[in-house]
Amino acid sequence: MQPLKLFILSIVLACFVSCGVSYPKENLTQELEALVKKECESDSKASIFGKTLYLDMELDTITSKDQAQVSEAVKKMQSAVMSITRVVLSSDSEIQYMVVSVFDKEKNVLFRIIQNIEDIKAYFYMRISRGDYESRSLMEIEGPGYAKIMIEDKHDIVPEEYVGRMIVSQIDMSSRSNPFFGALISMIRLKYAGNEDSVLILSAAAEIDEKTEALVKGIVAEETKKYSEKYKLNFKVVKIINTKNKKETLIQI
Repeated sequence: MQPLKLFILSIVLACFVSCGVSYPKENLTQELEALVKKECESDSKASIFGKTLYLDMELDTITSKDQAQVSEAVKKMQSAVMSITRVVLSSDSEIQYMVVSVFDKEKNVLFRIIQNIEDIKAYFYMRISRGDYESRSLMEIEGPGYAKIMIEDKHDIVPEEYVGRMIVSQIDMSSRSNPFFGALISMIRLKYAGNEDSVLILSAAAEIDEKTEALVKGIVAEETKKYSEKYKLNFKVVKIINTKNKKETLIQI
């Protein structure tokens, strides 16, 4: 699948050079839903929680065995990402995070993309490089057991949560190039679980054994340090909690 960030970049210039406020904050969600209906020919539900804008689309074709239907669903998601970006950049709202979710309600599968509006602006104003911008992709895929929870859990995302979920997302994407590490990460299923003071808390569905502990600690520490610096946060420790036996693994940053 072509990276969705490239589609976002294609409309950033047009959004910034446009004059005036095209999408007033008072009716931003209604305008976004109408735009998605026009551009994607699909219904959607937009909602705002604090400075976080959510856009949900139910598309059962995202899990189809027919590749043509999957490709069409992906195109609709790409178009939805373009739409939400256009609306936010052309509004007088204070939206900080944009969350686009496509899900199959029957099969309980969800694909989600989260964008930080400041990253897009920083790239446009050349405060960060294209490579840096592309390294800030946050994508989440969930199957039965957790997808429904994610689609229903809507709240105002804070920077610590965004970075925590970014770290997990980047570890998941990195694991795809290493079959052994990919299998390990798939089994452990790391998720953002919270933060307290300077501690980032992740959960794991399986125990991290002695053979793989050093590998997991190394990649988690590396990604946490990298993204803490990018977003100017001060995580000093990562705590991984096993959801089954509550065993904790501590990683010093």
